[in-house]
Amino acid sequence: MRKLTIKLKITLWFTAFMIMLCAAVFVFIAFVSDSTATRDVRNNLTSLVDRNTREIDYDDGRLDIEDDFIAFQNGISCILFYEDGKKISGNAPYDALEEEPFEDGRIRPVKIDDDTYLVYDRLITMKRHDAVWVRGVVSESSGAISVSAVSSAALIALPLLIILAAVGGYLIARRSLRPIQKISETAEEIGSSGDLSKRIEMDSNGDELNRLAGTFNRMFNRLETNFEAERHFTSDASHELRTPVTIILAQCEYAFENASGEQELYEAIGAIQKQGYRMTHLIESLLYFTRIEQHTESLSFETIDLSALVLSTCREQKEIEEKNISLAEDVQPGIEMRADTALFARMLVNLIRNAYRYGRENGSIRVSLKEQNNGIALSVADDGIGISPEELPKIWNRFYRVDKSRSSSEGLGLGLGLAMVKRIAELHNGKIHSESELGKGSTFIIQFTKS
Repeated sequence: MRKLTIKLKITLWFTAFMIMLCAAVFVFIAFVSDSTATRDVRNNLTSLVDRNTREIDYDDGRLDIEDDFIAFQNGISCILFYEDGKKISGNAPYDALEEEPFEDGRIRPVKIDDDTYLVYDRLITMKRHDAVWVRGVVSESSGAISVSAVSSAALIALPLLIILAAVGGYLIARRSLRPIQKISETAEEIGSSGDLSKRIEMDSNGDELNRLAGTFNRMFNRLETNFEAERHFTSDASHELRTPVTIILAQCEYAFENASGEQELYEAIGAIQKQGYRMTHLIESLLYFTRIEQHTESLSFETIDLSALVLSTCREQKEIEEKNISLAEDVQPGIEMRADTALFARMLVNLIRNAYRYGRENGSIRVSLKEQNNGIALSVADDGIGISPEELPKIWNRFYRVDKSRSSSEGLGLGLGLAMVKRIAELHNGKIHSESELGKGSTFIIQFTKS
């Protein structure tokens, strides 16, 4: 069975609602019309009889009926009687209606066969003359003609209204849901072609579906960015792993074919071991970075003494004593912040080791922690090789190294340290940037918002 489209569902629900609404309107019209018709019949009866009473008088002792006396109008019959019940003029539909006892000023129903008649009498009394009765008679069903006409008109008009509403509802639903069709078509094109650069065309009306299309476009932007980053990541990771694997295989082949003594075997095994450690370090770094990116790393944020953490981390890093580089701290005491201790320490260690790695012989590193501008500023400065302006924006990319030949040959870095620093800073609501001058050193500054 074919499933109903949203347009058709909306149209069916709208039509069903219109049918119920029209049925309620029809019942209301019938009720009001019937009530109004009954009231109008009574009003017309009393009005005509009362009017006719003013057209009767005595002239020179004789009963004078004016020409404006109406004997029959709108189904109402008016009959004139003497006080003793003798008919003077007029005729009722049935003789029984003329024989009914008189009751002054009260409308009363009289049932004859299958019909009910309303009878209304008025007594006209005059000085020195006999009284006269004026009786009005009308069928109670005479108002049903107008009710039937109204009902017939409603029965014709309401179905037409329902049909027009259904057609209009379908057209409105189709037009309103057109952006959803565009979203579906664009998603289908992306799915079939794999081209994440496609976007949904949006109008400028700012309605809910337009905002939905905007949300999808932003999602496609993120997906495109993430897939592009993953593509580069996979390529770079493969490249990084290819080098140590190539060295390991080359050393194994050399050892099997050319090694003539223990010394050469030890050297080959040492080279293999070094590359194995490098691969292990790369894999561990990749796993750690992936856990941070995918939020699977267990984070524990708490208010910590940041000043104490920075000082203790700097003391540990001073033991490296690489290239005779000195490490100095300028830490404002008593600074506290909500942070994950292990992550924050790793971020600072990565910055300090990066400064050691690219620092110059007998150089210096300066770590600073200050409260400023309603926030906290952490900086790590060195006087090393520096970074050229064209390379500065690229240093946050994974596997990017400023001095590629040197760092690769000496095994100084994998190019993941600064990318990890940036991600950890973001997890702490921090923004990082670098200031550097080629040949004079670099400064990495992280601004944290104080919570």
